[in-house]
Amino acid sequence: MSDHRGHRTGFAALVLVLVAATSTPLADARVRAVGDEGAARGRYRIAAAGDIACASDPGADASECRYDDTADLVVDAGFTSILLLGDNQYDRGELEDYRAHFDPTWGRAFELLRPVPGNHEYAQDATARPRGYFRYFGRTVRGPDGLGYYSFDVGACPDAPCWHVVALSSQLCFAPGGCGPAADPANPGTGNRMYEWLRNDLAAHPNTDYPCTIATWHHPLFSTSTESGATRAVEPLWDLLYAARADIVLNGHSHNYQRWKPQDPDGTSDPRRGIREFVVGTGGKSLYALETGTEPNLAIAQDRAFGVLAITLLRTGYTWEWLGAAGQPRFTDTRRLSVGCV
Repeated sequence: MSDHRGHRTGFAALVLVLVAATSTPLADARVRAVGDEGAARGRYRIAAAGDIACASDPGADASECRYDDTADLVVDAGFTSILLLGDNQYDRGELEDYRAHFDPTWGRAFELLRPVPGNHEYAQDATARPRGYFRYFGRTVRGPDGLGYYSFDVGACPDAPCWHVVALSSQLCFAPGGCGPAADPANPGTGNRMYEWLRNDLAAHPNTDYPCTIATWHHPLFSTSTESGATRAVEPLWDLLYAARADIVLNGHSHNYQRWKPQDPDGTSDPRRGIREFVVGTGGKSLYALETGTEPNLAIAQDRAFGVLAITLLRTGYTWEWLGAAGQPRFTDTRRLSVGCV
């Protein structure tokens, strides 16, 4: 845990929520198995958003820097965990900006935060290190290789409900070698190391034992945004997740909200076993317009409102609900009947 937060105990203080199985890289976080009322009800509720805090105080403009309003959606709102989808603090993810802007708002829910870094935490340089991000969130988010990827379980695993969550650093996909199989296994790049780690992590958490899986990272494979749109570099991650029968991918980067129908890594509709992607780049920084035209697998999208996505994790499926921030244009995307895990 970073040394600037003596009044908090960070990830080691989680008492209700996230279970780090002994086979996962978060075993050293010393979180205990869940035995709370969430397990008794057979459900857990999580929130997700990215592209959050400006390097300035929230302003009067309703279309920019509304990260204080989105924070009010997740703080003391009964969530089991809060998944941060990268670019959590602009413009370079520096520690002093995290302390000054992110911490008084979203940082009020610090013990529940499970972050991934975005390109701004790396200052747009895939060969750099997100030092401010690592110092703010502490050593746990560095993961087993110190490169910013890790995994954890939600629920009383291996008993139901049991969800496996993989948190990745998609900026590594822009490092030399990309984030697929290494051309030279004896000399892999950082993204190749993440790819191999993900392959092993999914093998250690097979669908037979962990039937429901979420993956989070910053850059979306599919996006209709006019700015910071689709990123083909992350397709190898989708290949592994699809083969392992993962259920949900959560991304930011595009500053809007998009929900895609289940599809395979090539973008072919696959309602039987495809992955459902949510883009939730509406954490408060700014909004990007959607592209015009028709995407056959795009279920719904909006580019006018800040907010977060709430997902209820059930024993063998999930539901979701869009939560708009105060003062934002009304938008609804709610699924009340459970969607089964694949």
